[in-house]
Amino acid sequence: SIPSALGALASASVLLKGNDQIRGKHGNKIAPLSLCSSVPGFDLSNDPIWCPPERNALKKIYDEAGGQDWIRDDGWVDEFNNHCTWHGIECNEENNVIKLALENSGLSGRISNAVASLTSLETLHLRDNNLKGSIPYDIGKLLNLSSLQLSHNFLTGSIPPGFFNLSKLEMMHL
Repeated sequence: SIPSALGALASASVLLKGNDQIRGKHGNKIAPLSLCSSVPGFDLSNDPIWCPPERNALKKIYDEAGGQDWIRDDGWVDEFNNHCTWHGIECNEENNVIKLALENSGLSGRISNAVASLTSLETLHLRDNNLKGSIPYDIGKLLNLSSLQLSHNFLTGSIPPGFFNLSKLEMMHL
């Protein structure tokens, strides 16, 4: 398996492409999260099998929302866990995130722009936390979004213009 310690080599090049003998911790093809998100010289970082883009986006969301202080973060940022097994995440058959529900979970910091990378997202529930700042501008790119709950946070600013593109939005609590 690929050792997770390689994720600490922030200025190194890690070249594994073409090595069919490499497998993740559980025999699957998944690289350690830290290697995918922290080592720019990792040659498989753009390979969606080894480094699922949504897992990297969720890592950014975790970091920017004070994940280390969350009340419940089961599975989050585990080096080898599939992101679909993380607390508050629901995925479809293709392992695309369709639900991110972290209500009353002790989130702080801000809502990361990386949320816009979750293009299959249908439900985004982040209410009753301590999130600050503005609603990400690119949230309007989540064209499958049907339920959005951001109320009871400390968000400021105006509603991004892209919200008018959310034609499937049925419920919105700001």
